[in-house]
Amino acid sequence: MTANRDGLAFPEPWIERGWNAVSRSDFLPDSVWVLDGARYRELHRASEPERWAHLVHDPAQPVVTQVDDGAPDPAGGDVPTSSVSAPTAVVDMLAELDLHPDQRVLEIGTGSGFNAALLATRVGADRVVSLEIDANLAAGARRALRRAGYGGVTVVAADGERGWEPGAPYDRLVATASVASIPWAWVEQVRPGGLVLSPLRTAFCSHGLVRLSVSEEAAEGRFTGATTFMSVRGQRGRPRIDAVFSAARWETSRRSRATFDVGLLSDPHAEFAVGTRLADVAHWPQGGAHWWCGHDAWAYAADDGTVYQWGPRDLADETAAALAWWERAGRPELFDFGLTVTAREHRVWLGDPARGWPLARA
Repeated sequence: MTANRDGLAFPEPWIERGWNAVSRSDFLPDSVWVLDGARYRELHRASEPERWAHLVHDPAQPVVTQVDDGAPDPAGGDVPTSSVSAPTAVVDMLAELDLHPDQRVLEIGTGSGFNAALLATRVGADRVVSLEIDANLAAGARRALRRAGYGGVTVVAADGERGWEPGAPYDRLVATASVASIPWAWVEQVRPGGLVLSPLRTAFCSHGLVRLSVSEEAAEGRFTGATTFMSVRGQRGRPRIDAVFSAARWETSRRSRATFDVGLLSDPHAEFAVGTRLADVAHWPQGGAHWWCGHDAWAYAADDGTVYQWGPRDLADETAAALAWWERAGRPELFDFGLTVTAREHRVWLGDPARGWPLARA
């Protein structure tokens, strides 16, 4: 394993060769977005060249290239919707993809085109198909790929959840946007023995990279890392607190005392494990307190240990039960979990695929 001047470690020689052949800066627009307080503002290469260059070479940070699906408010952007991923994440995913020369690759989420160019250095540009739901981003990626010498990459402006059947079967499918469920079209379009690599999130937890081996009837494999990506547009939905919370419901909520250590959820492995049991429940800290939100229930644990719950579910109690299960299991790490995907369901498992449980839809 070697490292370059940006501090990146390259687990495979081909990844280092590809990184040296493809300039990340060539795929960045002259204007990118940076967080300024609570909103995103544009950072222009011409006016802030040093900061722009720092972003390019920071190994741990993504560069946001679009906010609010390309239609931000003049006062600034709220939500990042496309980026050039952090170099460390790019390198790690390329290593997990186990890519070999002449294999056919389907990429979900072209973005800038940078990752597609790296894939092309390994398999050849004509063997890479990349899907981008935003037509403007797709057009920009095509231009950048042509300028960099990888114009043979096929960039299609299409919904990535549907895959791209005209180019199937593929040997590898890699998603650079997260999903709450693996589209079955992805599995169908990868040949048996091929791989699907995708960030997978629950409403509870946003980080998890799953590597699935494809067979005739299913795709199955383990979680190989903790990584957070923007969601595909069709799977952004999750429970919203403003849909279930009100002052009146606060007054009629059930009150109790916390019987578990909410601080355990600061452990990313605990958070991930609980998320596999409560995949349809959103959770977030607020100072020393914590909130939970489902589609028909909410819960709040104050920093003094008082718990407030409303709705048909007791979400704080369900979290307590899930944390107790995680501790009884020996506090397993994210890497100990796996996923089986069939046309009918997703099942998460710990150690033994035959003893899994359904992953609820957020």
